[in-house]
Amino acid sequence: MSMREFPSVSSILEDESIGPLIREWSFPFVSHELKRLIPELKRQSISDSFIPGKDEVISRLLSIFDGYRRDLMQPVINGTGVILHTNLGRAPLSSTAYEDLLETVTGYSNLEFDLLEGKRSSRSRVVGRMLAALSGAESGMAVNNNAAAVYLIVANLAGNGRQVIISRGQLIQIGGGFRIPEIIERSGAILREVGTTNKTALGDYRKAITKNTSLVLIVHKSNFVQRGFTEEPEPAEIAKLAHSKNIPICYDLGSGLIFKGGLGGQLDEPSVPTAVRTGADLVCFSGDKLLAGPQSGLIAGKEKLIGRLIKDPLYRTFRLDKLTIGLLEKTLLAYLRGTPLPAWELANTPIDLLKAKADEVVEAINNPAATPTPLKSSFGGGSLPEYEFDSFGIRIAGDPMDLSRRLLRYSTPVVCRNVSNAVLIDLRTVMPECYSTLIDAIRSCLS
Repeated sequence: MSMREFPSVSSILEDESIGPLIREWSFPFVSHELKRLIPELKRQSISDSFIPGKDEVISRLLSIFDGYRRDLMQPVINGTGVILHTNLGRAPLSSTAYEDLLETVTGYSNLEFDLLEGKRSSRSRVVGRMLAALSGAESGMAVNNNAAAVYLIVANLAGNGRQVIISRGQLIQIGGGFRIPEIIERSGAILREVGTTNKTALGDYRKAITKNTSLVLIVHKSNFVQRGFTEEPEPAEIAKLAHSKNIPICYDLGSGLIFKGGLGGQLDEPSVPTAVRTGADLVCFSGDKLLAGPQSGLIAGKEKLIGRLIKDPLYRTFRLDKLTIGLLEKTLLAYLRGTPLPAWELANTPIDLLKAKADEVVEAINNPAATPTPLKSSFGGGSLPEYEFDSFGIRIAGDPMDLSRRLLRYSTPVVCRNVSNAVLIDLRTVMPECYSTLIDAIRSCLS
């Protein structure tokens, strides 16, 4: 067996069957992937004592691009019942808001230009003012996510070897491996843990304060709960102690609930205005969790501290792009006007309406394998970990692995929940405009 018999790169690229692939993905990309594939196939040839023909190499190359085609950002139908599904883009955004921004973001805009003064200005200035109005804080600002907000605050207020005090019960980890202790360490600050995992008293904070203490950090446990033998002082008490020592306090709220009126006011979750009223100098939270906006990290607080953060060179590494700023402006303006956002519309959909929709979908499918079924939905996205609410959906009987694979391979993929001998599609998270597509997908899956 000689490697000289292996199909050459040029012979494959010149094959007419590769033409459509090159037109779709470009010659440089197809060529690059082929040159990555060839060494792998040669190693396999040596191992198997078998040299593949040109058609087999082409088949492998086409398969690679089939995978890339599915990996490109594309719409999916969320049938999981998780409203803020991190893997599915978290909060769905208003299509009207995006359409309103289309001309602004595809052409030139006044991103950093003062149209009254005719000179350079700062980006997202109005976002900060709207955030202040919603939160009750003096000022506000935005960065690209809440991890960046925490890092910027800690690095600015307590970097260069100064001390940050935090309760051991709040040394949390969220999705993607983001850990509060590590972010503090990377900022250049010194972490001073107080209390124990389950019990921290106000006296623990008092004992830990030294001349080197530059910040007290409170982290809301937005993605888990502690029960049983636990104790934790109220944020207002911690803020009062910190201020008596002239130490600023940051409240990392995480989930970012603006109003408690959603779901009939049943949510037992601190809101952003509540966090500001505790006396925290800075409150930070995510824009794409309970705020239901684009990915961003929002900071509300004292005007002097906000100004200091904006002037920090680190801010430039975390600032938002024009599209996100535009979507964030629309999101905050919707709150100010009392306009419902898509994620909250899904959360507040009445159970009777979901049941009626499930009956309609099942009738349209007209297959005994599909039946309406009561379900439980959740918020997800690292927020409201114990809160579930009634929902309704479709149960499709059969091999769950096979059914879910078929649904994912439909032209508009459907993401569902696998259970024993069936898959479940929760209609609470199916966008209203997707119902006809969902019906076609289920029909195709069962055919």
